[in-house]
Parts: sequence; C-alpha cells; structure tokens
Amino acid sequence: MMQFKPQFNAGLTGDAAALERTHDETLARLPATIQAFILVELQKWAMLFAPEQRYQRALLAHLSALPAADLQQAVAGIARVEAESGCDRIPRGDPARFQDESQALLRKQKLLQAWRREVDAFFQPINPALAPILYPADAPRRLVVQLYGSGITIDRNKLWSRFKGTGVRVPLQQEATHAPGFLAALFGGRPDTQGEPPLLASLRASGQFTPLDTWMVESHRALHDVCRGGSSPGASNTSVTGLSYDLLREYREELMNALYGKVVTGVESPQAFAAYARSLKVAPSPAALLYSADILQAFVRDTFLTGNGTLFVNNTFVEWAAVQALRRAEPRLLVTRFGVRHKFRPFSSMLLFSQPRGVDQTPLVEDPAGSFVDVEQLSYYVWLNAEKGAAYRNRTLYLFLAEGVDEMLAIRSDAPGIGARLTDSATLADVSATMATWLGAPSRDIPGRPIASLAG
Repeated sequence: MMQFKPQFNAGLTGDAAALERTHDETLARLPATIQAFILVELQKWAMLFAPEQRYQRALLAHLSALPAADLQQAVAGIARVEAESGCDRIPRGDPARFQDESQALLRKQKLLQAWRREVDAFFQPINPALAPILYPADAPRRLVVQLYGSGITIDRNKLWSRFKGTGVRVPLQQEATHAPGFLAALFGGRPDTQGEPPLLASLRASGQFTPLDTWMVESHRALHDVCRGGSSPGASNTSVTGLSYDLLREYREELMNALYGKVVTGVESPQAFAAYARSLKVAPSPAALLYSADILQAFVRDTFLTGNGTLFVNNTFVEWAAVQALRRAEPRLLVTRFGVRHKFRPFSSMLLFSQPRGVDQTPLVEDPAGSFVDVEQLSYYVWLNAEKGAAYRNRTLYLFLAEGVDEMLAIRSDAPGIGARLTDSATLADVSATMATWLGAPSRDIPGRPIASLAG
C-alpha cells in the first residue's frame, strides 16, 4: 500500500494543531497536493468562518472513517498526476509555498486540467456525504433579499425576466418609493424612526442571530445608514455585518496603491504577486464597517483581491462579496442592494492597478440603463450560487424588490411556484413581518401581517 509521508511544517497552534494531530495518519495517506490544501485551510483557522471550520472537521472525520484501501483507491488518480508532473518531488516545508510551486509545475507540464479533473472526482462523492451532517433536515431557514436601488432605470417588461415561470409576483402598496423611506419601511420602521430597525431588533432579540448571521452588502450606503440606527461605526455590539463599496473607497485606493507599487518594483511571477497580496496588512477603517471584527477585515481584503472588477465596479463588488458570504459565512439573512454604476471608460483606463495621468482622466458619468442590464444578471448569479449551496437549498426564501416599483418577486426554494401573481397587495410592513416570521423571529413590533403563502 502506497503511503504519503506528512513532511509539511504547517506551524499550527490551538484547535487547528489538535485537529491535525487527531487525523495525522489520514493526512499521511493523502497525496501531497491534497495534504497541502487541507493544511493551508488549517493555517487560516482563526480567519475561517464557523461553517468553514465545521466543514474541515467533517471532511477530516469522513476521510479518517474510510478504510485505508478505499482511501488509496480514491486518491490514486491524483497521485498519478502528481508523479507524472513531478509534484511528488517538490520539497515539502510550508504547505502554502508548496501549493504555489505545485500549481506552477502542473501548469508548466500542461497537467493542471488533468489534476483538477482528478480532484473533482475525489470530492464528488464526499460533499454529498457531508451535507446531511452539516445541514440536517431541521437546519434553520434562510432568507436572501435583493434590492435594486433608486436611480436604476427599470424596464418593467424585462424585470426579473430570468425567473420567468418561477416564484410569485406580489403587488406592493408603497408608502415610500425611494431610500431611506423605502428601506425603513422594509425593515419594519418609519423614515423618522430613530434607533435599530424593528426587524433587526427582532432578530437580535430572538437570541438566534449573531452579527455574522445577518449581512448587508451594497454599492452605496443607504442600507448602512438605516441599519446603524444610532450605533457608532464599527461598534462591536452592532447586530449586522455590512459591506459598502462607497464606504470602502479609502481602503480600495490604499490597496490599489500598494499593489501598483509592487508592480512598479517588479513581480517575479503570478504566484509571487498573489503571495505579496495575501501578506498586505492594509485594513479598512472600522468606521467603514458595521461590524469590524478581524475576520471581516480579512474577508474584505480577499473579496477585493479575488474578484474580477471588484475594485472598479460597485455592483460587481456587491455580487462577488455576496457570493463569497454565501459560500463562506452562510448567513441566515443576506440583503444586497445594487445601485447605479458609472459608464465604463475605455479599456486603457481600466488597466489593473494602473495610475493614469491627470490629463488622461475623463469625468465619471452615471449609466442608469446599463446598470439595470448588469443588475439583472448579477442578482441572478447571487440566487444561482445560493441554490448551489446545501445550506440554502430547499430552505430559503428569496425576495426581489426594486425601489419605486409596485411589485415584488418571491421564490421559495422548497416550493418555487409557476410564475403566478397574487391578487391581494401587500405593504412593505407586511413584507417585513413575512421576513421575521420566515426566520422564526417575533414580529409583534412590526406593523404588518405576514404574507401567508410565503411565510407558512
């Protein structure tokens, strides 16, 4: 039986080190690239969200429960590609460095795709086996709300067209058509209400929601203004996690300047540049965040570094940050608010980390119509990625609203519907009460009635 000796020095401490010790024999039987992948995740333990930590525990427990012969057979294809490429001869040491070197070698040997196929085949039966453990039938319900902000040019004939035949259209009585009145009403309050919005207060009072269970991701800052409700920016007792493209402007500029400086001084390789980016200590100001825990600051950095266009396009940031939150933090409530973006400039001015001359810069011009086209696609991507996740499948209510539009699209993933339209109209307070009821929080302080067909 082929054995894979654990020669990595991951330098783990605390719970991560204990997890490695518990499963050291299993790790020894894994090919080097899979060992490195797991150890790199354990190195990031303090910056992993709770669902990510649970996954790593469940993964190692599952692999350790497999008979040795079955595990060897499962990893045989990966081991073969490693031997063919020479990855099995790369010195071990730090698993992150090994990952960079092995990926570079696989790419050089034109075996990266073959390796990815074998890795996919290895994990294909594992993740479905872990799903019932991580997400049992009685796991809590989840809610995803996607908002089209004021200023976007809405084409009613094309609104939510990608969901044709799915969900139900709910007529809305709107007392307020634009933020902040619209948002205040949606969260169970009034425009002149001070303090925490009733819906958020209800979630917090239920004792079932931490700040990392409730996320607000937006292009501008209207959601943040409503959610702060008198709390000081970055206060540790804030009950919501919030990310705003606008409020992160200074951080984005500082990050781009740091990356541009590295490009100017010279970059040895894409792997070296990625390692440099990961090492940056640049952090957003606590005032830019609703909840400023260290794990959130690392999340913001990773979101900007890994998403194409997130540094330059507000709605792209919203989509990518939301998808990463769904994948990593698995919030029980996620609210996205897209806004108007600027018209795209010529490609030369969009070069990554470029520093154009002042005479080359052109004025920014808003693009309300183009924003609608983008947001239709981006909001669909958010929904699609949520439905891919076992945490959300068959237990999520999706609500789509456009500020100023007297209609809402609602999709229950356990009963997606057939594109019907309700006959009775609802108020935004009713929508707020529906959200609270769906999430199992008290709605007595919200001046509305749950929509029975959605909240039941």
